Amino acid sequence: MEVTQAIETRRSVGRVKQDPIPREVVEGILESAVHAPNHRMTEPWRFHVFVGKGRGEFARARAECARLMAEAEGEEEETISGRLSRERKKAFRAPVVIAVVSKGGRDEVETLENYAACSAAVQNMQLAAHAAGLATIWRTGPIAYHPYMRGFLGLEGEDQVVAFVYLGYGDVEERPRRREPATSRTVWHEG
Repeated sequence: MEVTQAIETRRSVGRVKQDPIPREVVEGILESAVHAPNHRMTEPWRFHVFVGKGRGEFARARAECARLMAEAEGEEEETISGRLSRERKKAFRAPVVIAVVSKGGRDEVETLENYAACSAAVQNMQLAAHAAGLATIWRTGPIAYHPYMRGFLGLEGEDQVVAFVYLGYGDVEERPRRREPATSRTVWHEG
């Protein structure tokens, strides 16, 4: 697939089949990630891959974050129970879930640049997956930034979760995406 075609046809797909994805395919997608541009060659990306029963660890971490958040918000026990169930299920929406983490930098600017590099790495992952006939969706939400999740993933200092990338074989009909042309959002500064 030509790169421009991959960019223009890639979509976020939330419904995927539970068919397993060969490990070497996932490793190839991760290899694409580490070729993202990064200032000063910091290579700030770290990956946690949850597959098979390993998604249960992720499910438990999501549920614990949800419980802590619900309690802090003063939710009632029956409401909390439903919230925990929904959070657990999210870990099983796809056969592969990849947590992408950005390492903090030596200062505020490097930390920001590291995060940007990891965002580019996620886009590389999504394009590589799309070219391989797979579907992805990039998710975060409050759980991604919760102290419990940070601890679960071993984050330190200014490390940050950039994405939970859900990966699988699409289970929905592809539809074209509408985007405004770049010209409608571009200002040219010419001498």
